[in-house]
Amino acid sequence: MRDHTLGNVASRHGTTPAQVVLAWLLRQEDLMVIPKATSLAHVRENRAAPDLTLTQADLTELARTFPLPRGTRALEML
Repeated sequence: MRDHTLGNVASRHGTTPAQVVLAWLLRQEDLMVIPKATSLAHVRENRAAPDLTLTQADLTELARTFPLPRGTRALEML
């Protein structure tokens, strides 16, 4: 969540890095995202993420910084 790319994209959109990650991952095919929320504010933040419209430049920058794995891989938690 402290990655420079996430911070840049979040700043451009006036959102949090977590919202950028969630918005980006929700766009991926064949990927299931289960966001965690420990407070009502976090639930609201998660709920707003799908409404974030990432630009093609954002998507390219995120894909370059965080390439999707090729093949099977153990699950990770952010």
